[in-house]
Order: sequence, then structure tokens, then C-alpha cells
Amino acid sequence: MKTIDNYNSEIKLERTNCFENDVILIDGQGRSGKNLIAVLLSSMERVEKMRLDSQLDYIPRYFATGKMSHDAAVTSLRTEFDEKLYYNMISRDVNFRYQDYSGVMKQAKRFIYFKRLFMSADDEAVERIYNEKPIFQDMTHDGIHILQLYFDALKDRLKFIHIFRDPVQNIYEQNRRGFGTRIGEDPRELQLTYNWDGHKIPLMALGFEQEFIEGNPLERLVLMVDAMFRRNVNGYLSVEDNYKKNVFFIEFEDFVVNPYDYMNDLESFIGSNFTRKTKKILKRERCPRPESDSKREERLADIKKNISMKYCELLDELIHDYDQKPWFNWKKNIK
Repeated sequence: MKTIDNYNSEIKLERTNCFENDVILIDGQGRSGKNLIAVLLSSMERVEKMRLDSQLDYIPRYFATGKMSHDAAVTSLRTEFDEKLYYNMISRDVNFRYQDYSGVMKQAKRFIYFKRLFMSADDEAVERIYNEKPIFQDMTHDGIHILQLYFDALKDRLKFIHIFRDPVQNIYEQNRRGFGTRIGEDPRELQLTYNWDGHKIPLMALGFEQEFIEGNPLERLVLMVDAMFRRNVNGYLSVEDNYKKNVFFIEFEDFVVNPYDYMNDLESFIGSNFTRKTKKILKRERCPRPESDSKREERLADIKKNISMKYCELLDELIHDYDQKPWFNWKKNIK
């Protein structure tokens, strides 16, 4: 009689009984402005509230580090996307905290989630999914560097929006949140780490372990923001060409000054329209905002005062490469 261990090499997991709804993933580095874009999209006709579900972040990383097979990763992603959409439709496991950006009260269509608390579940909820054709929305962090796996799971159902933010502002904001010291230490900080010679290293510092250990908190952030910028670029470039049309890029600093230039393109990209609620979200998020270049120089000077020459050089190279804005040419090359 075979044991479960005997089947391990023979079993191929799959999930084909999916809802087949469209999915939006809002992606970017930490503190890149994802919340603003996500709540704005929630004002579109069919787009659901933004969610933060950690397994949708972590499953591709388990696969990329060789800790999960491809079939298990694809099946797990499909299951998570279907489960969370179903939960949305019955307001199960939906965030009702008032101040949270992923909470109902920050979203455009807030009252529908209160209404769903009292609506039928089971087959009637499934029927609502097929009739209303909701567009599920979730947020990921640096997911673009392993983007192909999301397309393996969702195919053309996926619309992926990646937000680039000026690395100076990104590092400054991450430092305010203490990301240079909290990862691997603060139990409320949930980013994945691994053991390297007795040290807890974030996955973002993979391949730069010694530099991470030796760096001060700001130097660690420079290291990780630089590493993920480059991995994110390579992640997009390695995606199968037929899926690149399903990727939309936003430059945060440009968006907050000129949101309307992006919004028309977003309607075409997502296949849904903004509504009367959109204006209220824009006003709350102070968009459009006046452009301000002075803060970048001030913050850059402040960062450089607290990092060594090696990391200053790394930061200068990162700023130079970011300022080339390679995503402009990527979109021109898509047929």
C-alpha cells in the first residue's frame, strides 16, 4: 500500500474550477503610494475594495526560493484569489477598521460591504459573482519581480499595476517607518526573512547578506530599495511577451500632480469607468497636488549625511538609473 510519501512525485495539484473574474494587483515597493491608487480604483464601477492578503505576496516567493513546486504555487494562488473574492461578496474576513486604508471606510463603495453582511451566502453569493462580474483587487509588494507566476495562475484575467516611486522619497518614507531595524525583529512586521550564518536577513537582501549585516538602518534601506528596483525591472523584462500588455506603470510623483492623464488610460486598461465617487477620493487624497522638487534635495542630503561613501555611490547610481524612467520605453515596445 502506498503512503502519501510515495505519491509526492506523482501528484500534480490543479484548480480549474475558478470564478474566472478579472483581478487587479496593485504593486510597488513599500511606501510607494499603492494605497492612493488602490482606493481610487475602488471608485470604478465594478472594482472591489482593496485588500491586503499576505499569502498572495508570499506564495510566489515560496516558489521562487524553491520551497514550493510550480503546480502547488499556481493552485494555491488560484485558491486564494477565489476564496478572497467569495469572502468579499459576503463580507466575511473584510476589514471594517475605520482608519485602515484596506478598510471599508476608506473605499469608495463602502456601504455595499455592510449590505453584504446580511445577504445570502453559498450558491446565491456565487450567482452574484457571475451576474455582477466584480473585479477583485489586492495589493502586493515587489510582486513584479516574480510576475510570471501570477500570469501562470491567472492568465489574461490579471491586470497588473506597478507603481514606481523616486527612491529618495521611498527610502525616506521607509526609514520613517523603521524598516531598517524592524524586519525580523518586530513581531508586527511580517516580511519574510531567512537565516544566514545566524543572522535574520530579509529576502529583499538576498545576495547582499554581508552588506546588510554591516550596514546601519539607512544603509540597509538603500541596499534593499536598490536591489528590489533592479529585480523588479528584470522581473518585467522576463515576463512572456503576450502578457506585457497586461501591465500598467504609474510614476507616483507624476500621478499626484497629473492624475487625470493616467485615469483615462486606466479606464481602458481595466475595462471599467470611474464614477461620481472618484472626485471625492481625489479630494481626500489631495490630488492633484502642486509639484515640489525641493523636498527631494533636502531628503537626499539628509540621507547622505547618515550613510557611508559606499552606500552614497550606490544611491547615486540608483537615482541615475531611476531617472532614466525605463518604463516609458517598455510601453512603446508593446505591440
